[in-house]
Order: sequence, then structure tokens, then C-alpha cells
Amino acid sequence: MSDLLTSGRLTISPVGAHLTSADTTHGELFYLSSTSRYGVGESIRGGVPVIAPWFADLLGLEPKHGWARRSEWDTGTGKGGFRASLTRDGLALQLLGIELSDGVHLQLSAANESDETKTVQLAFHPYFAVSDVAEISVRGLDGVDVLDRLTGQASRQKGDITFDGEFDRIALGTPEVTIVDRDRTITVTPDGTDSTVVWNPGAELADTLPDIGPGEWQRFVCVEPALLGARQRGVELAPGEDLQLGMTVSASGTGS
Repeated sequence: MSDLLTSGRLTISPVGAHLTSADTTHGELFYLSSTSRYGVGESIRGGVPVIAPWFADLLGLEPKHGWARRSEWDTGTGKGGFRASLTRDGLALQLLGIELSDGVHLQLSAANESDETKTVQLAFHPYFAVSDVAEISVRGLDGVDVLDRLTGQASRQKGDITFDGEFDRIALGTPEVTIVDRDRTITVTPDGTDSTVVWNPGAELADTLPDIGPGEWQRFVCVEPALLGARQRGVELAPGEDLQLGMTVSASGTGS
């Protein structure tokens, strides 16, 4: 972890332009695994992975979640934030991070600099630190159509989301979402997205993932602003066009 950069209360890895820490007046925003791997070609478990140019395996491509999070970005820090850039295969990615008094704002852009149309998906995959995932709720998605990635079933979310095992759903909407914990709330405000992914591995899956420390699955929940495209098949980006994806995260001291 010696290559990490700092800007105020933010900590960033040039590999993946990965925000690993945001320390606020209401505590650390993000979980970071005690057994995470670091370095080019690895994906850090925790913080805020940048997902591009595809999400998971939705486009049938490898590696999972694209190459952006495993590549070294040109990263620089300044007062109150950082900038990072990466160009590969004719796709130019730029990330801006701005420190806020109670959180952080991230803005990701993708520009097609090639002479061919590209199919692109973008997302932030934040691992929000919580006291115990079994005791929190995720609010704001009531009434939104959802796809359960574990069962393949489509339904409509009823009420708040709570957790009692592995959870992996794509909400087909982008409202402001609030994570309600024991002593604080975390509000996630997306911009330029079409989906919100909510994920926690649960105990059984976490035990198969060596880069999640023992029992640490209980200490995070992922609420992921994403641009996945119609039917999760990506967005067509013509030569010269660009996409923008934003996320603002803020914490407050009023919990459940």
C-alpha cells in the first residue's frame, strides 16, 4: 500500500484510480478489506472501485467489471481532491474526486476517441462501512422495479431493503438512496445513471472470497450507481461522444 496518495481526508490508489478512504466528521465512509490485494492487475476489495468499460459479466467480457479497476491511472492530487486519467482501446476515462465536509463527490467521464462505435457500461462500486449489515436498512428504492441476479426474477421492491444472506439486485431506477445505520446515515446521490445495484455476499459466498477477511462481510454494503443501458446491454458511444457518471456521498449523525 506504499503507493497510496492522500489529499486532505481522501486516500487514493493510482491502480484503478481507486478511492480507498474518505474520513469524515461522522467516521470513515468506506470498508477496506484486511486481506485485499494491491498492485497492477489486482482489484482492491473495498473503497470505491471504478467499473468500466463493462459491469460484471453483463456483456460477456473478461475480466469481470472491466479493465479500469486493474489498470494504473495517471493520478494527481491537489487541495481538496484528485484527478485521474486512463486511455485504453480508444476509450479515454477521466475521474475527478472532490472532498466535501461530510463526504465526497466523484465524477467519471468516458470519451470515445476511436473511429468505431463502442458499447460501454460505467459504475461506481462503493463498499460502504456499516456496523452490522444485518442491522441496517437501505431506503429510497421502494416501488422501483428490480432484477434479482441470484434468481433471475424481476419484481418491484417493497419497502426498505434489509439483509439476512447473500443479496444482489439491480434496481431499474436512480433515486437518492440512504443507508440507515445504528449511529449514522449515508446518503448516495447519483447523476447520469440508469440503475442502482445493491450487493452483499453474505457469509457463504464471502467464505469463498480470499480477499474478504473473516467475518468482514458483515461490515459493508455496496450501493452502486451505474449506467448499464437498456436491458443491461450497455450504451452505444459513437466516435467523439462521451458519457458522464456522478456520485455524491454524504454522512450525517442521525442513525436508526
